[in-house]
Amino acid sequence: MLKTILIVEDSPVMQRLLAKLLEKQDYTVLTADSGEIGIEHAQEYLPDLILLDIILPEIDGYKVCRQLKGDHRTKNIPIIFISTLDSPRDKVEGFEAGGIDYITKPFQPSEVLLRVRTHLRIQHLQDELEEKNQQLIVEKLKTERLLGHVLPESVVQELLATGGYAPQLFTDTTVCFADIVDFTSASSELSPGVIIRELNEIFTAFDKITHAGNCERMKTIGDAYLFVSGVPTPDPDHAVNVARAALKMVEFLKERNRRVGISWEIRVGISSGPLVGGVVGTEKYLYDIFGDTVNIAARVEKSAQPLQINVSSASYELLKDSFLLSNGKEVEMKGKGQQMIYTLLGHL
Repeated sequence: MLKTILIVEDSPVMQRLLAKLLEKQDYTVLTADSGEIGIEHAQEYLPDLILLDIILPEIDGYKVCRQLKGDHRTKNIPIIFISTLDSPRDKVEGFEAGGIDYITKPFQPSEVLLRVRTHLRIQHLQDELEEKNQQLIVEKLKTERLLGHVLPESVVQELLATGGYAPQLFTDTTVCFADIVDFTSASSELSPGVIIRELNEIFTAFDKITHAGNCERMKTIGDAYLFVSGVPTPDPDHAVNVARAALKMVEFLKERNRRVGISWEIRVGISSGPLVGGVVGTEKYLYDIFGDTVNIAARVEKSAQPLQINVSSASYELLKDSFLLSNGKEVEMKGKGQQMIYTLLGHL
């Protein structure tokens, strides 16, 4: 691709000399015989390089350079001063104004061509580097967005900052399992496309409910939806958050069943207590939770009827002042013996 060079020089003889020299090397040449015209040409044509005299009518080369470097459109154009002024002070002022090189008159043509070629090459490499940096920024943002879809925000930030995430013990949390009733048998009569569409619509609605309610979806396990509050960000209202979200999920399905041909029901189990949260995997990250609280929530869910929300005794103690709950009943819980289970009926 042909490069364009702007010559800002008030001497007609010097201007023609430089123009012929550069045109012989297949450069496209623009000329200006004053600083003001030079600025106008630079802003309009955006040349690849500027050869700039210092002693010019009305506005000198230093001021031209500073003005161009202060304009976002022209600030990256390399400027080579070419002048009869040859004192160290003159050269320093040229570099301070933003010039990248300084050639004194009279000059050797070969020197001018070599410096022009060198700085065009440097600028080309800088442009390539900037383009690659922008590509890296775009890819980094994509990576952060993708991580944000599968990991909590605070976990993503720690992973990006440190390259890892230390497992944490969370003492005050509430866990909820929501499992679609008879999904396996019902889905055997539906096409794969319909099954995925139905799950996607239901779980997308659940995602909106949990996000709005200060809860965090952990994962879906087939037709089961697991979410938590108090992890990875502690929240004193963790039990209330989960209870409200569970009630909204049941209401969503009831409303959806009235207007959609395919009906679904869920059983819901809630339990509160300590658990451990951490990132599992090194290539495919998964933030997961572990502990007795998770296991109890899963077993409490098994005791629920369709469209019923059952809670453990630990959750009952945290919810009894804000929600309407049934009288407790004892159930045999695997590994736990007899445990009290309560049904969440609504808000007080």
